[in-house]
Amino acid sequence: MIALDKYLLKFKLIKARLMLGFFIIMAFDSCTQKSKEVVIEGLTMGTSYTIKIITQESKIDVENITFQIDSILVEINNQMSTYIENSEINRFNYYTGTEPFQLSPEFYSVVKRALFWAEKTNGAFDVTILPLVSIWGFGPGSKQSLPSENEVLTALNYSGYEQLTLHLSAVQKNNPNVQLDVNAIAKGFGVDEVSAFFGKNGLNNYMVEIGGEVYCKGVNEKGEIWRIGIESPNLNDTDFMNIVSLKNRAMASSGDYRNYYSSPSGNVTHIVDPRTGQPVSEIAATTVIAENCMDADALATALMVLGVEKGLILIEQLDKVEGMVVKRNENMELEKIYSSGFKSVDSFQ
Repeated sequence: MIALDKYLLKFKLIKARLMLGFFIIMAFDSCTQKSKEVVIEGLTMGTSYTIKIITQESKIDVENITFQIDSILVEINNQMSTYIENSEINRFNYYTGTEPFQLSPEFYSVVKRALFWAEKTNGAFDVTILPLVSIWGFGPGSKQSLPSENEVLTALNYSGYEQLTLHLSAVQKNNPNVQLDVNAIAKGFGVDEVSAFFGKNGLNNYMVEIGGEVYCKGVNEKGEIWRIGIESPNLNDTDFMNIVSLKNRAMASSGDYRNYYSSPSGNVTHIVDPRTGQPVSEIAATTVIAENCMDADALATALMVLGVEKGLILIEQLDKVEGMVVKRNENMELEKIYSSGFKSVDSFQ
């Protein structure tokens, strides 16, 4: 069992270092607010979550809401975490048969949406990527070291969304060695599930954030649209790259600056191109705004792989989706490239 002081230290480190790019811009004043802000924080999916609920009720059952939220997130973890030995995703990954494998409704919906984005991005987003991220040292129990060319080729043969067949409520492996990793979409799904729970219970003003992926509904405690700051991929920068207003919209980010290791040939990032088997190197960070967080989460990763030109072409083709791509120039200075509507996201209301 972890000692309490170690647990608190771990929680603080997670809050400080594992956020994928977003911070809540908080405003305080001395005026008495009619609305009450309830803040709920915790740990999930290897990171942390922060939830803010705005209510005018004099009493709100925080304990019960926290229990419901944690129940939702624990269930998602048990379904989709490759770090839980008997999780549903691991049972699928260990399965070497070729008959359809029955999935829970939640996990099925994530895989189905992931396959949609795999086709839409021509494989730049692909949840069959576990063999590839593992050989580069980012899977469960993996050792951080550079793989050989043969190891990359073998992992590529075991990967590819085309090697899955979707059935009514099941997924079939066309190659028994296929293994899934939904880390690039699961946190967004978790944000959406908690938001859906709030909607079913009549809550209209809230912010849900898991590991930096966020959805904002309604207004904050001051009756204003939620304002979210986007962190710079240069970790020494103290200022936000951008601050955007979100109302009834989600935002997610991805980047090369949080999970990586150094090698003789340079830094190796955890984001691997499923088509080539090589870590991405062109893009430093991405941000995507969409109607739901699962799509924003998947697209933020896809943009890292697609690069500036192809990534923004995709964003421009999508309805009610905006994106920002950040790259480093020759002087290691950050250059931000936006989709046509990103700077006017206040119109996303």
